[in-house]
Amino acid sequence: MDSNLKPDAMQSGRAMPREYYFSPEIFEREMQRIVHRQWLLVGHVSSIQAPGDYFVKQVGPESLIVTRDRDGKPRAFFNMCRHRGYRLLDADARGCTQGFVCPYHRWSYDNRGKLVRVPGTTDGRDFAFADWSLEEAEIDVWHGFLYARLGREGGPSLAETLAPMTDSPRIERFAPERLKLAHRETYVIDANWKAMMENDLECYHCGHGGHPSLAVACDFRSFFADHAAERAARGEEGHFPLRGGMKTFSMDGERVCTLPLGEARDGDSAGFLLWPLFNGPVFFVDHAVSLELTPLSVGQSHFVCEWYVHEDAVEGVDYDRQRLVEVFHVTNTEDKAFGERNYAGMRSSRFSPGPLHPRREDGVIAGYEAYRAMMAED
Repeated sequence: MDSNLKPDAMQSGRAMPREYYFSPEIFEREMQRIVHRQWLLVGHVSSIQAPGDYFVKQVGPESLIVTRDRDGKPRAFFNMCRHRGYRLLDADARGCTQGFVCPYHRWSYDNRGKLVRVPGTTDGRDFAFADWSLEEAEIDVWHGFLYARLGREGGPSLAETLAPMTDSPRIERFAPERLKLAHRETYVIDANWKAMMENDLECYHCGHGGHPSLAVACDFRSFFADHAAERAARGEEGHFPLRGGMKTFSMDGERVCTLPLGEARDGDSAGFLLWPLFNGPVFFVDHAVSLELTPLSVGQSHFVCEWYVHEDAVEGVDYDRQRLVEVFHVTNTEDKAFGERNYAGMRSSRFSPGPLHPRREDGVIAGYEAYRAMMAED
């Protein structure tokens, strides 16, 4: 193996050497050691309430059919027929069904993924149907959110992974199981996923006009290590620091939905995030937002943002969709531009990463500590 690919080439306190953002070989190792091993956010249980409910979700380079089978168990199937690999369902399809039929040669599967019908043959005549069930990813639920793991190797459970970093009593105040999806935006970004991870795990760039809309309601300086310690000492720490007097994360700090989440109060926030693949939900008094960063290819990333409201909220009555999504959508669009321009600069043959700011980019440092640990595993 090239010495540049060894973990000791990843210098602590700095981002990756240039080849880590452009090498197909390194990308394939990341797919196996990170993308296939990390639990990845794929949605919310409200999207599969009844047996047979399903939706299709792009999770990095994979398309998954997320469903609830006839026994009520959540499942996540790879969106491909076992015959010749044909895509079973269209991107973003959703509905309710007893099974899935391949449009190509009509191989049919029940909603537990079992092959039940093949035109021109019967079970056992040419092969055993039981040997050709749909390929399946692990799936589990944490505070109402669905997470999948793409690899075959297994590993720590979702609870073992998230419990140490989740303030469950605080989260439960928002009744996260009682949400519904109000809107989804997908951003395809022409940049390596690590360049976007770096952007998403710091707010060093938020000052000096970097994110003017975000800065209206968000006290982004509290993301800085020294300011966070000050807030904690005053008993003001929160997952997403709002400016004083702001009720929620919005352009004017006023609620964007009339129905509160659970027992949450104005100014409350909470959430849980996983990295190095940045994903997780953030909760406010009146809505929640989930964020998902995954790679599509060496030079392209996939970022999904979903907005949730109380399950009883009615669009046009309790909330206006444009106001609901406004700040995060503007911020995500700005981040897409930052990431693409940054990646364009990285293409220079002279690019070599400088030191990370220990108090402004401590999130990036933590993200790369997780990255190095996962890349070093056998």
